[in-house]
This record gives sequence, structure tokens and C-alpha cells, in this order.
Amino acid sequence: MNEPNKRDDVNDAVEDALGFNFRSVKTLIDLFVRPRRVFESYAARDRVTYTPAIRIFFGLIGLQVLTSVLWGGWSGLLTRQIEAGPADVRALYTEISGGNLPAFINHYADALSFGQPILVALFTSLSVFVLGWFRPQLSWPSRMNIAMGVLSVGTVIGLLSMPLINSEHFMGVIWIGMVAVAVAYFLTIARGARGVIADSFGGVIGKSLIYTFVLLLLVFLAGVVLSICCIMYATMRLQGG
Repeated sequence: MNEPNKRDDVNDAVEDALGFNFRSVKTLIDLFVRPRRVFESYAARDRVTYTPAIRIFFGLIGLQVLTSVLWGGWSGLLTRQIEAGPADVRALYTEISGGNLPAFINHYADALSFGQPILVALFTSLSVFVLGWFRPQLSWPSRMNIAMGVLSVGTVIGLLSMPLINSEHFMGVIWIGMVAVAVAYFLTIARGARGVIADSFGGVIGKSLIYTFVLLLLVFLAGVVLSICCIMYATMRLQGG
């Protein structure tokens, strides 16, 4: 067996075990370092150079869930969020939970772990329509890969900020993390847009701002729907449903 085949076997073994291969790591690095090259590859429907971004995104979501467990799980994060929030918000959650706030939070966290990757991916995938408006000749798979590539960069920034959530300045860390993610979205799309979804400097800046706003809006809407679903699930579980 020759050397390239051996390398392919190793890559396949790692991917089978972790759902993430060395080509995925290269793709993720290039999304930070040279996003234009990645976008051009996706636009050309190149299936060899880079891993489909949707696979990378779900791999990062899995890593995010694992990281949240290491830092207290979603239940721990939610407990700190409610404790650090306004008193009237805590009172509202206490009322909704019928006074059994810890059990409510545990059920809420279970639903959050399951629903977050599904709803975020579903809502943000709608941004492909914006990419189609920017460049109609882009194929649907190309649009999806570009959208998930931008989202993957933001997810990495979110992952890096998770260890800071345990600090006493919880809400400040959350807001700083959100701003950092928004900046990551904008810089990634702006650095990768030239020749793919825009041709001039003005077009790059304008379309990057529009796309960043739309992506943040979709993430926010996904969060609202997710929160409602998690509250309904937790309430139903507390009622024995």
C-alpha cells in the first residue's frame, strides 16, 4: 500500500472516531486565514480541497456541548445566568417552574442541548437566500457551504469565550462574546467576498454588513424560538408530561 493511501486510511479512521478529519482542520484554519480561497473553492463546487462547512459546523456544535459539560453543563450556565440577571427575571422563572427552579433548569438544559444545533442550523441556513440575492449564479450547495463557513468561524469564537463564563462578570463576558462573534462574521464574509459575492470594495463592505446583520438576526430568532420550546418542554416535564 502506498503512502497516500495510508494517509487516507488514517484520515478515515479519525473521521469515523471523531467525525472530524485533518481536511476539516485545514478548512477551519483557512476560514480564518484565507477565507477567500475557501469561498472560491465552495463557489466552484470543489469537493476535494475543503470539507463541506456544514459538517464542520455540526462538529463544532458537538464540541460546544462537550465544553459546556466540562464547565458545568447548560444547567450550570443557565443557573449562573438567572442568578446574575435582574431579580424580576428570576422571579418569573421561579413562578413558571412552580417554585422548583433547579428541576426546571435541568429539563430546560436537556432541551437546549438537543435543540440548539438543529434550530440554529435551520434558521441560519435561510441566509442562503441573501447570498442568492447577492450572486444569483451561486449554486445552492455553494451558498450553504459559504453560510456555514461564516457561522463556523463565529462558533469557534464562542467556544473560546466559554471558559470565561465562570467569571464573576458573567453578563459582561456574554456581551463581549456576542460582539466578538459579530465582528468575526463581518470580517470573514468581507475577506472572502471579493469575486465570490461582490466585485468592488463598496460592494464587499455593503454586502458584508447586510449579511452580518441578517445572520445575527437569524441567530437571535433561533434563540427566541429555542427559548420558547425549552420553556414549554421543561414545564411539561414538571407537570409529568
